[in-house]
Formats: sequence, structure tokens, C-alpha cells
Amino acid sequence: MPIKINLLADLQAAEELRRKDPIKRAVFGGCALLVLVIGWICTTQMQVWAARHDLNSQLARLKSVEETSKQAKNRQVASLDAESRLKALDRYSANRFFWGTFLDALQHVAVDSIRLTEVRAEQKYTANDALKLFTTNVVVKFTPPPAGWKFWASHPPPTSIPSLVSNMSPTMTNAGPFLTNSFPYSVKVTESSTNVVASEVATLVEFNLAPRAIEKTTIEIKGRDYSVTPGAALDDFARRLTASPYFKSVLSSVQGFRFTERPPQPRPDPQDPVNPSALYVPFTIELVLDERIFTNEQNL
Repeated sequence: MPIKINLLADLQAAEELRRKDPIKRAVFGGCALLVLVIGWICTTQMQVWAARHDLNSQLARLKSVEETSKQAKNRQVASLDAESRLKALDRYSANRFFWGTFLDALQHVAVDSIRLTEVRAEQKYTANDALKLFTTNVVVKFTPPPAGWKFWASHPPPTSIPSLVSNMSPTMTNAGPFLTNSFPYSVKVTESSTNVVASEVATLVEFNLAPRAIEKTTIEIKGRDYSVTPGAALDDFARRLTASPYFKSVLSSVQGFRFTERPPQPRPDPQDPVNPSALYVPFTIELVLDERIFTNEQNL
């Protein structure tokens, strides 16, 4: 029986050892892992690029929408301002000073021996911008809603913080600048902090005067007293005028009526076509009406 001898056994054994070398396997594994990581990075970068591209397109679209919305908001603000002005003009036209009513009241206080020669009026308007009247810090208590697990407890509607502050307004508006202020004002409430444990909210309350226009009216009445004793009827005319319900309602309580001209001696008027030899006392009366305040909210 022949004997087979493998002369390449050593070489084959060495080749088998090289094939099973762990270092070589680790190198191949590392290369495969590196390829996978590079592929994952490339995929992620492509996703990031696509997301960035989509973000830029959305930002551009948002910017376009903001520009359009800004124009719409500006038009809305202008429209609301014009509407507010129109309403203010309507209120002013309905509450303006009626000269027909004034002249009608004036003829009802006439005295036979007194002849009015001129009625002249001057109206001035002073515009004032919005002004901060008073600022204070107010702490209000609120009722927290019951816990969710207390299903049997009632859930009353929560009271808004401005409503809680408004309930305390009388204590703030009964002193300080409010005692002498006659102008309308608005109230702005800003929450500054909340104490959940104590159920308290600290707020900043601002009282702001609205933009307003003040109407000042001064009326000058000139005339002559042709009574038997010239000048004697002026007191009766002044009494009738100041006692008239209409003039009581419109005259200022401070110097609303005064004589600016009332000489003691009578004089004739040679150019009087009716009676050039009649004696008279000229007079001038100044009437100062109560100031009226006009705002976009109301007229006072």
C-alpha cells in the first residue's frame, strides 16, 4: 500500500493560520464599520441639507407672510384710527355748542330799555397728548382651581386679574391726583409676579389720561342802557342773565360773568338815527363758559 506524503503541509498550515488571524479580521471589521459610518454621515448630511433647504424656503415664505400681514395690520390700525376719529366727530357734532340755543336764551332775558349792539365769541382749543396720571403696585388674592383629583369639588369660572384689580380701584381713586382730576383716564394692569403658595398676584397698575382737546369759550356782549336813569337797568339785566337756567348750566363757576365796561356817566350819541339826544350808558359783559373736554372715548 502506497504511502502519501503531503510536502505542502507546512505551507498550508501557515496559510490557514494567516487566514484565521484575529488582527486581520479586526482590520476587515473596522474597514466595514468605517464604510457604514461614512455612509451614515453622508445620509445624515443629505437629510440636514434637505431640512436646511426646507427651513430656508419656509423662512422666506414666513417673511413674505409677515410683510403682507404687516401691511394688513397697518391698514387695520389706520382704519380703526379713522373710525375712532369719525365717532369722535359724530359725538362732537351732537354735543357741540349750539349758538341758536344761546341766542334764544339771550332774548328771553332781554330788558326793554337795553339795546344789544354786538355779540362776539371766541373759542380756543388746546390739544393734550396722553399722560400718565398715577402708577402703583397692587397685590391681589385669587382663588386657585381645585386639584384635578377632587372631582367632587365645584369648578367656578376663574376671575380675571384685571377684574380683581378693578374691585380695589375705589381705594386707589379716592385720594391723590384723582381728587382734582376731571379728565377721563384708562387703566392698564400688568402682572409682574405670582405667588402660588399664597395665592397672590403682584400687579403694576397704570392710570393714563387719554389724548384730549379742551374747548374754551368766551363770549362778549356789548350794548347800551337807555333807561330813564341810564345804567339803572343793567343790574336787572345781569340778574336775569345769571338766574336763567340755561346760563346757569353753561357759565363757569369762577368768573363766568363780569362787566368789563360800565362807565358811571351817561353819554349821548349824535349819530343815533332814532334818538340822537337820548342819554345811554354803554356796557360790555364777558361770559366765560365751562371748559369742555373732548376725547376719543367721550365728551365732557
